Amino acid sequence: MICSTSYLQKVYKGCLVSTTDQPFTINIFSITSNNMAKLFIFLSAFLGILTTLISAQSSPFEMVTLIKIDYATAELAEHYHRLDVTYKTINATAIKAAVLVPKKLAASNKKTDAPVVVHFHGGGLVIGTSLEPAFIADWVTQLPVSTNSILVSPLYRLLPEANAPETLSDISSFWSWLHTSLPSVIASAYPKINTNLNQIVTIGESAGGYLAVQSALLFQEKAKIKAVIAQYPAIWPDLAAWGSLPLPDPTNEAVIKAGKAIDEYLGNLTGTEIRTDAPYPDRWELTEAALLSGRSFEFWGDETAIAQSGLEYALNVSRQWGDKVPGFWVLQGENDGMVAQAGTEEFLARLKGVHPGVEVKYTLRPGLHGFDALYGLDKHFIAEGVSWVKRFWLKGKN
Repeated sequence: MICSTSYLQKVYKGCLVSTTDQPFTINIFSITSNNMAKLFIFLSAFLGILTTLISAQSSPFEMVTLIKIDYATAELAEHYHRLDVTYKTINATAIKAAVLVPKKLAASNKKTDAPVVVHFHGGGLVIGTSLEPAFIADWVTQLPVSTNSILVSPLYRLLPEANAPETLSDISSFWSWLHTSLPSVIASAYPKINTNLNQIVTIGESAGGYLAVQSALLFQEKAKIKAVIAQYPAIWPDLAAWGSLPLPDPTNEAVIKAGKAIDEYLGNLTGTEIRTDAPYPDRWELTEAALLSGRSFEFWGDETAIAQSGLEYALNVSRQWGDKVPGFWVLQGENDGMVAQAGTEEFLARLKGVHPGVEVKYTLRPGLHGFDALYGLDKHFIAEGVSWVKRFWLKGKN
């Protein structure tokens, strides 16, 4: 791996300590949410993966991430039925969305109006998959079950095979598909469930939070989103916060190695490749290299592509929506080393500058990138935020 364990500890989820001169720690009780069945699942995964990783001399980062993947995958399988549906095809490549229905909702004999939760996965627009288990927060997977909602998580074209406007084009197509096709997809499999497209909340972590916000700013006319939940979303390339970061040392051996890795990867592209799916740890080293070398925005495209993917462009488009712009609940870690607090607060200030009346709830908490990943809905600040979101999300009726 290009980066050291110490570097990764700075940028990984809030389960890690915020400074690298302290011992590696993890709070298993935040994972289990005081549930003995979950504790058994976690400990079983921990013991199995720990044995494998110790023999392979893996880092604490890798160990915790694989445990998180195993745990989240088990939780989704336990509580949901899943369908994978094509929402768009490009050059014979199907781009799919995962459609998940809570098992308790599917088992009901009553006719039910089901709200919709749309989740966009994180991963810097470079890695990840639908409901990426390495990144998705526990409380996010619990939210649809607790509200008898349909959960939808689309894939999209990943960088650098695509540029950022092409990724956003997929998000636009997804929203068109959702409103025209999701109800029939659900009705054909679950005749007693009626998809309530007047009750849509969209949520995403990191790059997924960026896509959730962009959906509301760029595509609100077709998306008809009632509320946005954006977890540490400030990756817009035109934020002033990026300019305040120190430039990588071009003489540093790790930076040189990272640059060579990027040059080699980009040099092998023909321009015809399409990638929509890269589950962690696939391409993690490419993501590390982009972060370490400061070259992440090269993946977004040329100057025009970067401008069309920026916050200024999105806010200008959003002026036409007026009071149709939804409410935003934004979460941010104070010690986030990947998406700076200053960037998130700049986004909120610029949003308010264009839409002074927009409803915003800002939750700033101690922690690193992904600080909320291991919390459940019972965590006090999560419960408070979800309650706030429901005021907008669940008031729409069919």
